[in-house]
This record gives sequence, C-alpha cells and structure tokens, in this order.
Amino acid sequence: MVDYNNISPEQWEKIEREDHDEQYKDSRPFSANRYKIDIPHVIWWEDYCYKKGRRPDRGHRTRKTFDVMNLENLRGKTILDIGCGNGQYSVFFALLGADVYGFDISAVGIEVANKIAKENDVADRCNFSVQNASHIDYSNEFFDIVFMHEVLHHTIKYPNVKDEILRVLKIGGIVVCADGTVGNPMLRIGRYFTMKGKESMGDVKLKHSDLDELSIGFSDHSIEQMSFFFMGKRVFQNWLMFPPIRWMLYCVKKFDDVLLTLFPGLKRYCGEFVMVLKK
Repeated sequence: MVDYNNISPEQWEKIEREDHDEQYKDSRPFSANRYKIDIPHVIWWEDYCYKKGRRPDRGHRTRKTFDVMNLENLRGKTILDIGCGNGQYSVFFALLGADVYGFDISAVGIEVANKIAKENDVADRCNFSVQNASHIDYSNEFFDIVFMHEVLHHTIKYPNVKDEILRVLKIGGIVVCADGTVGNPMLRIGRYFTMKGKESMGDVKLKHSDLDELSIGFSDHSIEQMSFFFMGKRVFQNWLMFPPIRWMLYCVKKFDDVLLTLFPGLKRYCGEFVMVLKK
C-alpha cells in the first residue's frame, strides 16, 4: 500500500505516467472517432456547457482560454503546451499557424500526439517530447505563450515548475491556465460522491493561495472565476449525456452567470478559473 502523503516527485511521476499511459493509448482528438481535426468544429464543440452536441463538460472554460489567446492571431507565435497529453490542443494551434512544442510525462501520449500531427499535416510545426515540467529542455525566453490546460493540479506538486516557466517565457509573453479550485462547497459535495480517492493518483486540490503564489514573479495577472452552483455538476458526471440532465445543468449555468454578475463577490467561492499571467 503506497503512502500517498509521503512519496517523492520521482514516485509521483511514475504513478502518473502509468495512469496517463492508460488514458491516452486509444485516444482521439476532442473525443472524435478520427485523427483529423476540423477547426470550426472544435471551436463549436468547445462552447457554452450543455448546449446540444457540445463538449460534455468544461467547454465554457476552454472556450475562454481560446478567447484570451486570440486564435485569429496565432500565426507565427511559438507556443509551449505543458502536459499536452495526446497533443490535441497543440495540433489545433499548429493548424492555426503557430509553432508548437508540447511535452508530457506519458510516452504513450506523445506517440499519439505525433500521429495526430502527422494525420493533420502539421508535423513540421509540432515538436513533441517526453519531459517533466521540473526541468524543461528549451532555451531561455523562447515562447510567446505557455498553455496549461487542466494540468496545474498535477504539475504544482513538482519542484521548480514556475521557475522553469518564467525562464522559457519571453518578456511580454503570457501563461494561459485553466483549471479548478477546491473552495466551492458544491464541488466538495460532488467530490465526495464521485472522486472516491482519485486525488491519490496525483490530483492536487488547488486553493486560491496556490494561485496567488503562482502569480508572484509575473508583471501582471488576471483571473476569471466561474461556476458557483454549477459545480454541483460533479454529482451528475456519469449522466452528462442524458438530455434532461444536460438541460438542467444548462439552466444552472445560466443562473450562475446572472448570479455572479449581480454578486461578483461570490466569484471567490467559484470552482473553476481561467488565469492569465504576463511576464
């Protein structure tokens, strides 16, 4: 029995690599049944949660990352995709004209990423490798954008990650980070019913103090916090494709949007965020 409260970063990396290898081995980009990526479809799919046919969950915050990255202006940008998984976002950005470097601790994920890049004819603009975020093998001030999509809750437990990000990011460059925080009461209820110890596989429960600490050393930062009552969706995560559940959660999300507009102080207790850090 592994004591998950007292293991080294090297042990964590082994645990997470094995878990992620299993996740990525038969994966396709954006939950499709093929390797080809259709740009308009991805933008449509990563849209407001629980619209018909859209991404089952989290599309609203991913779409926000697209907005802050300004997809129409990515041509010629150099992007680092930390924890790129199967490379779907890396290839998506390459199709929009960026030069993309993605890495992950999963060799299986990187193998799939190279296949997706080849199938989409952007292998010349995608550079994938197996790395750990503690020691990034890139030159100083090399990237215009560092993209961290739902990976901070993994990488934050490894040493030197912020220092490495600051090192490889250009002056004036940005870090775009989308993830979740644990301060929301609805999220805690949802985790109680659904996680059942999954945090032991490496999911750090992010706190607002973690985000405050991460922002130190950057010249500027902004954060958009979202999802108050909406975080109760965790209770229904196994039924997200059922139309009545989707309709209910769509209504809850709309209610949250109005609530947070009227009472912005509640954002502190939201369960999801998109953060932009500028060097």
